[in-house]
Amino acid sequence: MRRWFLLPLLVVALLTTGGTAYADDPPAAPAAPAAQTFGIQPSGATEPDARGTFSYAATPGALVKDHVAVWNYSEQPLTVRLYPADAFNTDSGGYDVLPDGKPSTQAGSWIRTAVDTVTLPGRSRQIVPFTLAVPAQAAPGDHAAGIVVAVRAESKDAKGNAVTVDQRVGSRVNIRVSGDLKAELKVENAKAVYHPSLNPLETGRTTVSYTVRNTGNIRLGGKQAVRVTNVFGSIATGNAPADLQELLPGNAVNYRFDVAGVYPTLWGTAGITIDPLPVAGDKDPKLVSDVSKHRFALIPWSTLAALLLLALLTGRWWLARRRRRRLPGAGAKPPVLPAPVAAIALLAFLMLGQLPYAPRASAAEPVGTLTFDYPKGHDDDAIDLLSSGPCPDPANYLAVRITGAGFPAEGAPLTGTVAASVYRTAPNGGFILPLANTLKVVATQAGSGPLKGDYTITASCRHKVKPASVKDFTAVLTFTDPTNWTTAAVAPAGMLHQAVSADPVPTQAAGARPAAASAADSGVPLYSWIAVSAGLLLTGWLTVPYVRRIRARRTAEEAAE
Repeated sequence: MRRWFLLPLLVVALLTTGGTAYADDPPAAPAAPAAQTFGIQPSGATEPDARGTFSYAATPGALVKDHVAVWNYSEQPLTVRLYPADAFNTDSGGYDVLPDGKPSTQAGSWIRTAVDTVTLPGRSRQIVPFTLAVPAQAAPGDHAAGIVVAVRAESKDAKGNAVTVDQRVGSRVNIRVSGDLKAELKVENAKAVYHPSLNPLETGRTTVSYTVRNTGNIRLGGKQAVRVTNVFGSIATGNAPADLQELLPGNAVNYRFDVAGVYPTLWGTAGITIDPLPVAGDKDPKLVSDVSKHRFALIPWSTLAALLLLALLTGRWWLARRRRRRLPGAGAKPPVLPAPVAAIALLAFLMLGQLPYAPRASAAEPVGTLTFDYPKGHDDDAIDLLSSGPCPDPANYLAVRITGAGFPAEGAPLTGTVAASVYRTAPNGGFILPLANTLKVVATQAGSGPLKGDYTITASCRHKVKPASVKDFTAVLTFTDPTNWTTAAVAPAGMLHQAVSADPVPTQAAGARPAAASAADSGVPLYSWIAVSAGLLLTGWLTVPYVRRIRARRTAEEAAE
């Protein structure tokens, strides 16, 4: 009998012991070239103007002439490429343009710049004329493009592999061709999949995915809401997706996220609502919301498995009881395990055995800091920032934005979403973040007007496709007047200039392997393992006599035959 107690202990040993975990060597970050800061903005024939973007209302066949200013904010001479390109939305809703070398077939092909290459001395600008020729057969509605300034640099990483870094900044071009306008957003390809909890007494989560498509011919934003309902009317709502800022005609954005707190009732409904909104500068079209409902299975597999096991145990107990009554001398035999005791044993295993998998509250990543190379500057200065540390793995993409008076609530972008490996690493483990544009250019493009008061700059660590921030680094600067700013967040002397060869992240010696993770480091509390062990021992203590009695009964039956 005592040998049976080894089985639960063996199961506990298998649960708590794992093979040695080996971490893959992180890829070597490419050696980024020296930062080159440049920009572009709308301009008149002699001076840059206050327009944030190029926006035109035109008729088919119209010809428009305009100018763009190209800036070199660095001290060194710089040669840049200048080209127009079609604009589009990425799968995650971002705004992008075609890369250089890929031909444009839409609004980007309507634009011709006077030159393709611009050479600029240090801290200078050049105004370049361009023409916009709207085709006679252009369809009514909005057409989007961009005029892009790009610099391509070749370098090598630590292993000697060639690495190409293509830096681009651009100015948006929005063209509305007269005619019948249609404003409409549609939800497509809605899907929902239920993931039950291993604990039959807990709710599961539902993964909802869908696509929002602009089926009209004008740019639109939108508010979204998602909720999951079971057959009893119980409703669970997920964190609302971020507002759709600007979806171009014919483009689509894909969404996927989880909704927790849904009780399984065999069937459920996922409802997705999109409320169209105007983009900045447009009138509210007061459109009707689009609602998509998708029915899906809400099957409580773990609960059904528990009920099935209880039914099997109860049926076996009932059959054993009937057989015992028929056997001679059955009254002298000890009774088999009653069904209530079997139920208690099973529930003890289910409840205690699931503790290691129960969700635990985890501390959020603390907010980091950004620091500047100097305590004060001008709105047209090139700015480098230093983060107080690296991004948490695997959120290895960075995006920088500024918020404050005159900017949208979500802020204005200072850089695009870029792989963190592109940036140089400082001795403190943080990244050197050169801003693509000066604050003056960013304010002009956003139409914020004169800068005044406090502004917060935030560098957000995120995944490649998920827009939600995993960790933020922030800094505050104050504009004492429209052209001068000060800050108390200053990097230690020389820190930003020691980043070329610095590698503060500790690396393991060649051939070294990390030690196996202990139970305390595996994310499972010690008391959970104690509870699991107690539950398994209790199950064994209740089950072993039952198994022995079954064997004894079978032996008696064979002897009787």
